[in-house]
Amino acid sequence: MFNLPGITYSALQALLLANVATAWNNGVAKVPPMGFNTYVISLASRLSRVKLMCGVISSSSSSRWNRFACNINEQLIRDTATQMKNLGFLVAGYQYINIDDCWLTASRTSDGHLIVDSSKFPSGMNNLTSFLHGLGFKAGIYEDLGTKTCAGFAGSLGHELTDARDFVAWGFDYTKIDNCNSGSYNGTNASRFQRWTNALTQVKAETGKSLVYTLVEWNSFDAWTWGPNTANAWRIYDDIQANWGRIKQILNQASFIGNYSNFYGHNDLDMLENGNGNLTLAEQRSHFTAWALAKSPLLVGTDVSKLSNDSIQILLNPEIIAINQDTAIGEPLKPFFWGKNPDGTNDPTFPAQYWSGYYKDTHHTAIMYINFNEVTVDLNFTLSHSPHLKADKTYAVRDLWQHKDIGTASKFFFSGSIAPHDVRAYIFTEM
Repeated sequence: MFNLPGITYSALQALLLANVATAWNNGVAKVPPMGFNTYVISLASRLSRVKLMCGVISSSSSSRWNRFACNINEQLIRDTATQMKNLGFLVAGYQYINIDDCWLTASRTSDGHLIVDSSKFPSGMNNLTSFLHGLGFKAGIYEDLGTKTCAGFAGSLGHELTDARDFVAWGFDYTKIDNCNSGSYNGTNASRFQRWTNALTQVKAETGKSLVYTLVEWNSFDAWTWGPNTANAWRIYDDIQANWGRIKQILNQASFIGNYSNFYGHNDLDMLENGNGNLTLAEQRSHFTAWALAKSPLLVGTDVSKLSNDSIQILLNPEIIAINQDTAIGEPLKPFFWGKNPDGTNDPTFPAQYWSGYYKDTHHTAIMYINFNEVTVDLNFTLSHSPHLKADKTYAVRDLWQHKDIGTASKFFFSGSIAPHDVRAYIFTEM
């Protein structure tokens, strides 16, 4: 038996069998957003920043933020967007260039508006978003639903409508709303984030402009139960880190809640760590494939200028991206066989290994296998194990990492020599 925060096994099973509520459809983000985000942080970093603001520790003691942290500015955004376009990211589907925390000041104007840090963004946000739009990108911006952002700048509590109006006036297309300092509001997490849903709905009525709305609800992490009625994407787990252990933890969580993700509303597994830390190419390949096929938003969270060619090719795999961006099938891949563990096992150190889901229509099935073992193994499974495959049919099989057709399968499938932490992904086409 497994246990997820805030929900029992039996309750989860009942919810998974029930029909999930139709997602809040604000006309954007039918498929998961793709793009770039300036930084990601760990929970240790969040806690260190709280201690830093309270004077408990010195700035030299705080945990390292991922890549850019607060060291962001207008030139970084312009350079990153230009590099991403030149490298082929825009053509591949990475549309959004998102500015995370630290773009603003700690105070507001006398009439309640946020103040852009002019030392970091001297040309102003309108000029920056116009530049991004001119390249073909869309622009995203961050705020916190509490009194302060995670880094201690002005939060949005009580100013949601003003901020939403400003974001649209500044030319933004996407907003990420965090949850670091909302303790002064006594409502539920759902009601807190609903304030931004209401504000964005009103701004759309006033201007005709919809912003993609993604939220980060921590630390209870149950947003998939109410997020589909609130936002376009909701975080499902603690902040990602550039290590294999955290990637496994997040994927384990995702394996139980795929029924909550569909068109216009997406489980968000957090940003991509490709290019960060010491992830091997096999781990980067597995990380990217799992996030894409779980239909998570795909947001690059590294210094693009320092990405190796191998890492770039992983992030640009068109056959993997096509499944993430499928406009015919909104449901993500889900586990059909756990492999080492008994089916249904909650194990953050060894998640489900075999996943499947329809692609384009019910005659095409995507299959993913990840080798969580520490040794090379063979892949094999019986087709009837997957609810998306028919035991009495023959399938043409395409390998999405070799980019080639590899033959046919009927009743049983075998593929040998999968290295530790590596992945296999296929399309099975009914013949």
